Amino acid sequence: MSFLVAVITGTVFFMVLSQKATLTTIVLGAVMSVVTYIFTRPIHFEKFPVLVLKLFYNVPKAVFESILVLLFHNGAKRAYEVPVKDEWEELEKTLTITLTPKTLVIVSEEGYMVVHQVGERKT
Repeated sequence: MSFLVAVITGTVFFMVLSQKATLTTIVLGAVMSVVTYIFTRPIHFEKFPVLVLKLFYNVPKAVFESILVLLFHNGAKRAYEVPVKDEWEELEKTLTITLTPKTLVIVSEEGYMVVHQVGERKT
């Protein structure tokens, strides 16, 4: 399943970069994706499209919170720890937390991350 997801994602990515949807672009993207998959053998690749969708989902939220921080910054700062199970969850949480303007991952150790935040924490 990971192989199929890698080839489809790589082909779509290649088509987006080339800005064409011709037969040559599709075949070339598929061939490049197969070769890349053979050489890299990604472990968590089937989770990658979900991560990309989560990031696209969080972009409007990040823009909205950026505006709120500029308009209503109250100066409250704090740090807290976020538990993580494995390195994939650590990557996912680091990207989504850092994308949010009010928060930033400062330290990422095995099993937890330290997050600095401006404003109130929403649970």
